[in-house]
Amino acid sequence: MVTATQLGQIMRNASTRRLQEYAGPLNDAMAAHAITSLPRVAMFLAQLAHESGEFRYLREIWGPTAAQKRYEPPSPLARRLGNTEPGDGKRFMGRGPIQITGRDNYRRYGKLLGIDLETSPELAESAAVGFRIAGVFWQRNGLNALADAGDFTGVTQRINGGQNGAAERLRYYRAAREVLAGTLPAQAAGEPTGRALRSGARTASKAGAAAAAGLARGAEAVREATSAPPPARAGKAGTSAKTAAAKPRKPRPAPARTFDARADTLDFRDLMYTPTLVEVPSHIPLGDYLDHDVPILDQGSEGACTGYGLATVANYLLRRRRVLPDPAAVSARMLYRLARRYDEWPGEKYDGSSARGAMKGWHKHGVCSETRYPSRRTARDGLTDARTADARRRPLGAYFRVNHKDIVAMHSAIAEVGVLYATCVVHRGWDEVGADGLIPQTDQPTGGHAFALVAYDEEGFWLQNSWGRDWGRGGFARISYDDWLENGTDVWVARLGAPVTLRRNPSAAIAHASTSAQSTAYAYADIRPHLVSVGNGGELKAGGDYGSTPAELQEIFEVDMPARLKTWARPRVMLYAHGGLVGESAAVQRVAEYRPALLGKEIYPLAFIWRSDYWTTVTNILQDAVRRRRPEGALDAAKDFMLDRFDDALEPLARSLTGRSCWNEMKENALAASLDDGAAVRVADHLAKLVKKFPGLEIHVVGHSAGSILLAPLLGLLAARSLPVHTCTLWAPACTVDLFEKHYLPALDAGALRKLAIFALADASERDDHCAKIYNKSLLYLVSNAFEKKARIPLFRDGEPILGMEKFLSGRLRARLDASGVDIVLAPNRHPLGSPDASDATTHGAFDDDDKTVAATFERILAATAGSQPVKAARSRRSAAAAGVAGSDVAPVFHRSDSSLREQRRQLDADRYERS
Repeated sequence: MVTATQLGQIMRNASTRRLQEYAGPLNDAMAAHAITSLPRVAMFLAQLAHESGEFRYLREIWGPTAAQKRYEPPSPLARRLGNTEPGDGKRFMGRGPIQITGRDNYRRYGKLLGIDLETSPELAESAAVGFRIAGVFWQRNGLNALADAGDFTGVTQRINGGQNGAAERLRYYRAAREVLAGTLPAQAAGEPTGRALRSGARTASKAGAAAAAGLARGAEAVREATSAPPPARAGKAGTSAKTAAAKPRKPRPAPARTFDARADTLDFRDLMYTPTLVEVPSHIPLGDYLDHDVPILDQGSEGACTGYGLATVANYLLRRRRVLPDPAAVSARMLYRLARRYDEWPGEKYDGSSARGAMKGWHKHGVCSETRYPSRRTARDGLTDARTADARRRPLGAYFRVNHKDIVAMHSAIAEVGVLYATCVVHRGWDEVGADGLIPQTDQPTGGHAFALVAYDEEGFWLQNSWGRDWGRGGFARISYDDWLENGTDVWVARLGAPVTLRRNPSAAIAHASTSAQSTAYAYADIRPHLVSVGNGGELKAGGDYGSTPAELQEIFEVDMPARLKTWARPRVMLYAHGGLVGESAAVQRVAEYRPALLGKEIYPLAFIWRSDYWTTVTNILQDAVRRRRPEGALDAAKDFMLDRFDDALEPLARSLTGRSCWNEMKENALAASLDDGAAVRVADHLAKLVKKFPGLEIHVVGHSAGSILLAPLLGLLAARSLPVHTCTLWAPACTVDLFEKHYLPALDAGALRKLAIFALADASERDDHCAKIYNKSLLYLVSNAFEKKARIPLFRDGEPILGMEKFLSGRLRARLDASGVDIVLAPNRHPLGSPDASDATTHGAFDDDDKTVAATFERILAATAGSQPVKAARSRRSAAAAGVAGSDVAPVFHRSDSSLREQRRQLDADRYERS
């Protein structure tokens, strides 16, 4: 009795399911035909393993190919096979582990088994009947005697009609003898020995010659036929049809290939795959993957391997899906186009694409079928409504990056999912792969390539390539672990998503929006009169927790403001625009914290809560990704392998990863608030009406970071309505020097802006700032070098001049600022709390919650009032609290913002890492 486990040890790439299913019929057939001793069983299994492709081919794959068309009458081959009726070629195709072919053979073996195979030929491909046919063939050809004599060549000749695949048959034979040794008798009962054994073998050989003629087409011939060779000549009289069909042919020359898969650069947004505790098999046979009949693709000479490799992954996942499997092949062309779209340098002219780009494209768009978007070049390329609609049926759910240097993690991922998407540097050995599929390792690299990893054993990974069936082992090959560790570049693992149908247009935006808890320190009734909600187009944004309709804005200016201003000795309004880093909830929190101190000093705050919450800086993206994915420390150890690609990738990566496009869109939205019926236009109109009720009304403006962009054209709107701005304070302004010269300087020259102060980080602090300790300078450096129109090119040109950077506050600009009386405050400095020049800010994002900076800004507003004295708050909040005072009378009490909490968690993680 041979077990399925033993069969798996002999046929290392056989399907586990097939071995379990076939073990019983196989043992029954061997018992029925006296195949019971170790030599006989080992010989029988070795021959069947080769002939059936490790039990994969129990039915010929039908095209029909040119060779298969020769089975049809009235060809000479058809006559020898007994095929007399139209359609007999397909009807009596090769079936069984030793594939019988032709009407005559089906009739003959059907009679021997007592089964009408001529009427029901499909029975021959069942395990129960197929192995019985093999057993009858074995016995009638006297192969037991040849096996007893150890005549390996004679057995192969009798089955194959030649010695094709002899080396592989011999490997199976030796493996079978090793695995089955000790479990089977050395010889069957009553076996002859010595001279009688050799004589019996010769007699069996002669007697079996006629019985074997015209019988079988094994897996070897099936592979020949399905790769569509030119029609072969009919075999000579007395030769088998299998011999004629399997006649060796000259290999086709390999096409000129393009190797342009690019290694993925560092991206901390990549989620890393973590192995689970699911048991990992000692090896996963290739046959388990082959059971799903994933199409073998052929990219030809085109450098589109990223699309073809990922299409193979998608085809496998869709075919093995438990609920509603999808056998339709996906479009490799669409995946390749998406890979190009989402690469690090979209729109630039360069060769190649990356695995990450392809994964992103599939995740964002899905993938349509091959019939919708043919992978061979077509007249109409690109995405269409029909293609994108069909693509939504095949979404990518979750995907993770796998450390390609961690073989254990790769084994675990294959065991869990069944396929990996991989890239590596290929070499000349890939052009020397034989029929056994083994890639010889060489030191002659040819370029980057993408493919699917589908199985593994103790020697290496089995991969499915996209170079057609003629390459390797029917389109498959094994790369050794040594080869992989030296040349592998990237690995990704993915799971399918569930298709979703959205009926309403707003649902798409909601489904793709990130969600977060909304909180504020004050009730909406208290904070609402201080908010102007600005939409993406610069117009008022209605709805949501803090929306503003025209009627609600009118309510603020005609009811809420007058109720406060009428009791004040000096009515003041402070217009505030937060920075682009700040989301809606954090911006509202800041206004809530400024509100008590400002109202206490008779300053009415009115904040533009503008649509910057969708825009998250690369800093925050990287911080969040690192915090979520690392177990401890500044970096997950699993990402160490990527660090060597970091320095030369981050700025162009940040530019392409929505950085530049989102920055441009954010600036456009900010400027649009001062166009047509934009929110800033409406505020200016209401202020013009309000000043008539309160003639002494002062207007003060404060902006942080990108808020300086929103406020720039507002100065002109106010000037046009004869509304001077008494003070303008900009914290780390992110506007360009060009924008400043277009709006702020003319307002200063005309007297419409009476006093301007710029708080900026000293350049040393700017360079000591960081984005999650990955980009090792401030965000303004990243804006200047990567997000603005003129990108920095190292050693060639600098980035775009930004007003809030000390490095650009020099020369002609500095002279102009000094002439206009502009105050420049560099942070951090030693001025005490309450000084109009005090600031302890050490990072770009710290100005809006630095008590000295905020208090200094409020002091400037108070000092600008005619006849008033600046309020000096010489004591810090801590010393004031010790004296029983609530705090500085001009400094707000800050609560921790989301970004501040994230920074605290990062620091705690870093401290823990250092302690460990």
